[in-house]
Amino acid sequence: MNRRDALTRTAWILGGTLSAPTLLAMNRWEQLVSEGQVLGATRPLLNETQRAITARVADLILPRTDTPGALDTGVPDFIELMIRDCYKKPAQDTFLTGLGELERSNFLTLSPEQQTTALQQIETQSKKATDVTFWQMIKEQTLLGYYTSEAGVKASFDYQPIPGKFEAIKIKPGQKDFMYGNQA
Repeated sequence: MNRRDALTRTAWILGGTLSAPTLLAMNRWEQLVSEGQVLGATRPLLNETQRAITARVADLILPRTDTPGALDTGVPDFIELMIRDCYKKPAQDTFLTGLGELERSNFLTLSPEQQTTALQQIETQSKKATDVTFWQMIKEQTLLGYYTSEAGVKASFDYQPIPGKFEAIKIKPGQKDFMYGNQA
């Protein structure tokens, strides 16, 4: 199975499909990797405040509970990498504009409840938009980064490294689904 198939299946597991910009970004990523291009190694996209906002939003989307959260799995770095290296300039501008609006509202100084309320308002506004929004991008990238990390997979699935033997089993109610991965 190739990466695109795996991510498409992950999207279905998450209850929906990925947006067109995310699918295009994944295609662009594969193209850059196949061409052997170095991906943004010296060119940061976000400043420190924008990184802190990205991390806080990702943490509010997937906080640590009895399983690892977005911060534990490196999602903020994944988001910056994906936006910087895989999205085209118009989508990057949309993302940066969304971060700028949160920065201007002093998002990081708000209480956790106020931050959640602010994000709920952004989500409500994004439902009315016809174009891809900051909220859609950060939420998709948070989920994509989490569920493609080893810790995210292990928290949600009964992870069975490959190679291993195949056994057809019946899933019992409440039992985790299986996710197989390559063993290094």
